[in-house]
Amino acid sequence: MNYIDFENCRIFLEKMIEQKPDNSELIKAYITLIEKKSDFDISWLKTDEELRKDFEKNQTERIKTQAEITKTSIEKNAYISN
Repeated sequence: MNYIDFENCRIFLEKMIEQKPDNSELIKAYITLIEKKSDFDISWLKTDEELRKDFEKNQTERIKTQAEITKTSIEKNAYISN
């Protein structure tokens, strides 16, 4: 759920609860909305963390590969020079 939709639902439910504070179904809907938004946010944060880990792993592999290429190039140039 995107932020704008969440905020619109939250505001709507809060206004309805103010008008009808005895309506337990509105309160249940509000609680469910907050729980679902929390679940979504936690899921998004976990995904973001996994993406960062993958990016860092790929960067590390790229740097190692580049270092190997540079090392091989230096070794070959040194061999040719002798």
